[in-house]
Amino acid sequence: MTEALAPVIEAPKKEKPRSIKRQKGSGSKAASHWRVYLFIILMLLYPVAQFCIMWFGVNINSILLTFKVYERFQLVWVFDSAANNGNFFETLFYNYGELFKTFGQTDIQDMFASSVVYFGLACFVTLPIALVFSYFVFKKIRGAAFFKVIFFLPSILPLFILCQAYSLSFNAEGGILPGIFQGLGIDTGNFFASLFIGNRFGQSSSWMVWIFCIWSGIGYDVILLTAAMSRIPRDILESVKMDGVGSFKEFFRIIIPLVWPTITTLFVFGMMAIFSTTFQPLFLTPGNKGTETIGLHIYNQSQSGSGALQTPATLGLFCSIVVAPIIMGVRSLMNRCYKNVGF
Repeated sequence: MTEALAPVIEAPKKEKPRSIKRQKGSGSKAASHWRVYLFIILMLLYPVAQFCIMWFGVNINSILLTFKVYERFQLVWVFDSAANNGNFFETLFYNYGELFKTFGQTDIQDMFASSVVYFGLACFVTLPIALVFSYFVFKKIRGAAFFKVIFFLPSILPLFILCQAYSLSFNAEGGILPGIFQGLGIDTGNFFASLFIGNRFGQSSSWMVWIFCIWSGIGYDVILLTAAMSRIPRDILESVKMDGVGSFKEFFRIIIPLVWPTITTLFVFGMMAIFSTTFQPLFLTPGNKGTETIGLHIYNQSQSGSGALQTPATLGLFCSIVVAPIIMGVRSLMNRCYKNVGF
């Protein structure tokens, strides 16, 4: 009876081994992956090709030009030219020797001095002004949206249009500022007529280019600095405010250390203004009265049509070799000022 009432425990049935079949849709997934890879390759093909041609190819060609000379209406290697005097190193670096001989010329010295000024303007004038304005915009003062447009506008418009608008504002005939002085009954004489060309007494017009570079450079710095400040967690600023820290201490003790990597990057960009300031003096003054820079000098020599491209190429490579270690050293020193904080 007990045996009859006891539940019948059936032994588990052995399942038949299933045959390993290819999962449905695996082929379509693999095909979709290949489509993704193909899309990525096609999207990267153009920028990679542009980098290889426009940067790598151009720079390699510029380096090779420093070992050529212009003879018989063509560029030939220095060893195949009249510059070959039998000495290997003197012949190989013939263009550099010719470059060093020009360093004693007054116009070349003025060119270097004029270029260094733009480094000082970008790093010690434009950057601090942009940092202060960025803090005001970040704190959302009254009219912050209006100031954003004012600062961002020079960074959006092409450089040529900015130069034309700037020069026309000071035009002696129909310019905004001369019109204001004329409306006030103030006789300015030939002041506005000689702003961009200097005058017969040797007055330089470079300070007008300096003002333009400061005005046009502030907007770019403000864009990057405000973006860096917007990444600062609000919890930090609220806790600082609860501790009674004022705006002055907040700016110097909190904001600047936290956005220091961006400041370092902009400072390095400002150092490169020694070479990148090219078209500003070209559009505004055409290099008159001591406004020629290294970049403008290289551009003018490249466009002279003489075919002697080895001279500007040698100057550009020499400046790069000399300044590159200085820039890297300054960047390394600035990175040691504050620790990089991730947030």
